Amino acid sequence: MMGKRSFADLLDEHIKSEKTVLPPFNKTALRVRQEMVKEEPDTRVIEELISQDQSLASQVLRTANSAFCGGLVKVITVHDAVVRLGVKEVSNIVILVTQRDHFRSKDPFVNEIMERLWQHSVECAIGAQWLARYCGFQSLADEAFIAGLLHDVGKLFLLMVIEDICSSGKMTSRPSHAMVNEIMNNLHAEQGYFLLKNWNLPETYCVIARDHHTEEFDSKDHLLAVIRLVNKACHKMGIGLKTDTDIVLAASPEAELLNLSEVSLAELEITLEDSLALAP
Repeated sequence: MMGKRSFADLLDEHIKSEKTVLPPFNKTALRVRQEMVKEEPDTRVIEELISQDQSLASQVLRTANSAFCGGLVKVITVHDAVVRLGVKEVSNIVILVTQRDHFRSKDPFVNEIMERLWQHSVECAIGAQWLARYCGFQSLADEAFIAGLLHDVGKLFLLMVIEDICSSGKMTSRPSHAMVNEIMNNLHAEQGYFLLKNWNLPETYCVIARDHHTEEFDSKDHLLAVIRLVNKACHKMGIGLKTDTDIVLAASPEAELLNLSEVSLAELEITLEDSLALAP
């Protein structure tokens, strides 16, 4: 069997060779986001961008009609979706459905991990958006959704590297789950930062990918604090790849910074639990 050291060397070599490349950030999603950050976004432009991509449009409509969005009346056009949900929510759905395609693998071992990572990412997105609004940061709510969805993208990249190595024939056996988790825990923040940089996404998201686990963080960055706290809540509840029931959210610096009581934190956990059945 291949030991940790030799696998680590092989992993490092593969990353530096740049043989593994994540698909670029979806062009339509990026253009929708660029329109959204304008002072006066043009809903007609956003509707047209989505409608031009038939696959994306159908996925947006399916998500808009799902329990995830709480729809009571079925929408049949992108325009209907924008009218009912609002342009910001539709923009988030576009990011959601285009990112989902990245979390699939033909390798059953890798795919199982990707599925759990996707669940964690979606729950962080939902929880972060809820928490931002709860804390009174209405202007950050949509950014919180995207930041929560993308904060662990470095793990996705590393899983793709591992998949490439496994299919290359250079290994006599697959790495264990423990080894994969160790690799992702140690390297995902740095890799996520560089990946989002390469995608030309706003610095806010890059910093969150890099700093959501650091011991010290910028106390003035409320969005980062929101993501860090929701991430911890997911770990406490076992949502995703990690379970740590010993986490005391009320004792965290993020909870103190956001001035959250134990009752507020319990509401966050209930929100996350309820949304588990809704996430696409």
